[in-house]
Formats: sequence, C-alpha cells, structure tokens
Amino acid sequence: MKILVLGAAGFLGQLVTARLTREGHQLICLVRNPTEGLDKANVKYVQATIDDTQALLEHASDADYVLHFAWDTTPGTSKGQPAVEAVNNLLPTFRLLEQLHRMPGCPLVFVSSAGAVYSDVLEGNATELSPLSPKSYYGAGKLSVEMFLHAYAAQTGHPIVIVRPSNVYGPGQTIKRQFAIVPTLMEALRDGSTFKIWGNGEATRDYLFAEDFSNFFAQLLKQEQHGINTYNVAAQRSCSINDLCGLLEEISGSSLSLEYLPERGVDLSGVDFDASHAKAELDWQATTELREGLTKTWDWFLRSQ
Repeated sequence: MKILVLGAAGFLGQLVTARLTREGHQLICLVRNPTEGLDKANVKYVQATIDDTQALLEHASDADYVLHFAWDTTPGTSKGQPAVEAVNNLLPTFRLLEQLHRMPGCPLVFVSSAGAVYSDVLEGNATELSPLSPKSYYGAGKLSVEMFLHAYAAQTGHPIVIVRPSNVYGPGQTIKRQFAIVPTLMEALRDGSTFKIWGNGEATRDYLFAEDFSNFFAQLLKQEQHGINTYNVAAQRSCSINDLCGLLEEISGSSLSLEYLPERGVDLSGVDFDASHAKAELDWQATTELREGLTKTWDWFLRSQ
C-alpha cells in the first residue's frame, strides 16, 4: 500500500514508519525540516507542513492511508498557551480535512492521547466510551480534533480511525524540546542530575513499549476501514512515577536524585485503560512487560551515547 505519514520525524512517526517499511509498504513522509539524504527504499521524505495543499495534491492523491502523528505540544508545554495549541495543531489539521475529499475512501488515522483526553475520576478502566474531560490544552486540542473527525465522518462518510495510545517509550526516544519521562529519567541516571516530579510521585501511568505500539499499526492496516472507529492502545497495567524511578534504579544500578514540586495542574492522577476493543477487532495486545521494555531501552540508551 501507499501510505502518507504526517509527523514522520517524531518518535511515534519514526516507529511506525520503520515498521511499515519492513512490511513492504510504500511511504511518503511529510516533515518540516530539510529532507536531503533521508530517502531510502520504499520511503520518500517531503519537506512540507500537513496543511500544504500543493504537497498533498502532488504526493497523496492516490494514497491508500493517511497517518496523522503531527503535533507540536505536550501537556506541559501547552500550559498557558491555548492560542498556540489552536494555531499550531488544530488549524493545520482542520485544513487537512478540507483536502481529504480529494482522497475518497482513503482512511485517515489520527493519533490522539489516552493519557490526556480521559477524566481521572473514572471508576474502573477507561474504555473508548468512557467520559472525556482533559485537564491540559494539549488534551483539549486532541479531543477537539476527535470531535471534528466525528462530524467530518458523519457529513462525508469518510473512513476515520482515532488511536488513543498511552505513554509510549522505547529505543529511539529522546528528550529534545519535548518532555518524555523515560529518556529524561535515563539522562538523570547517567549524568547524576536531579529529576523533578510534579506532585508526590504516586500518580500512575500506563507505559507502552515502542514495539507493541508499532505492531498495532501493522495489524490496523490489515483491516478494511468503514465509518469511524476508536482504539485505546495501552499495556493495560499501571505504574506510579515513584515505582518507575525504582525500576530504573534497579536496572541501571544507579540512584536518582529526586525533587518533588507542587502539582502543575495539567496531569491526570491516574487512569487505567481497557484495550480489549483492539484485541477483539484487530487481534492486537501488548506483550512486553515493563521491566523488559525498560531494560531494552536502557541498553539502547547506553549504546547511543
């Protein structure tokens, strides 16, 4: 299949691009930075934004799938900047929707965020039908796009898939300008720097290994898409930030210096996710235990330094 990937340069986009290339798909990857020397077998990189009409017409008119990973903020970086969330993320996505009519029948897969759109006062595990109540502008932005996609699908019949991953981690993830807890902790272990925790460290997160996440997309693309469908993509087991720190100390053989700060108001206290819909519809489930995934990631981190 020919697949257009938006946001292919980010961690999640890179994971899925690598996996789908191994599956033999032809990929067109839109990235914001210069692309000279990046092209490889079955993968062509194009310097363009997701709302670049000319690039979409030139490279995506005959695509079989559009995968939308592009997003410019995190829960923390979006704090106090609702206009940035709207201008950098929402408007480009809405302009993309205006071009989708040129690709009739080509499913759009939007990567949302399980960790940012659900309410943290749920009883039991969050399913795709659980109440949604984001605390961050990042989560509100993701949910806004989801709502527009529902309206777009209702008006046009265009096939839409919404993917809500939990906290994806693994080899290849770096800190750069966006906060990512696992590589940030590993950097603190290596350098002896202080790791800052907002709150008491008892907030829980679901950590999904990179290979499990990319396996989901391999399964998804095997299915014919109709209407609109939403999937939680999660390991279905939670770990507090304090316990995550302890696990990494055991794996690395080093101790962390921790500083506890007041809660910043954008983070959920903890939500457990139900990913049984992905198992039932796509025969997908996460198989990597947290200790195993963290060990593989730590080994990669040491080799990459």
